[in-house]
Amino acid sequence: MINVEYVDDGRKVIIPAEVWEALKELAERVTIHEIIEERKHQSAIHSLDDILAEEGLTRGDVEG
Repeated sequence: MINVEYVDDGRKVIIPAEVWEALKELAERVTIHEIIEERKHQSAIHSLDDILAEEGLTRGDVEG
């Protein structure tokens, strides 16, 4: 088994790599959820069409 080591408040913490990866993924999802919750009532800054146009694409290019 592969372990990940890091120091937390002066203490060495060792956890299995699989647990470390799961924790990182969970933290990323929580962060994304928090950003969405903060911004869901704000007006859009960029439309999907604008973003696609910047890349030289249309909705038809990415649908289906």
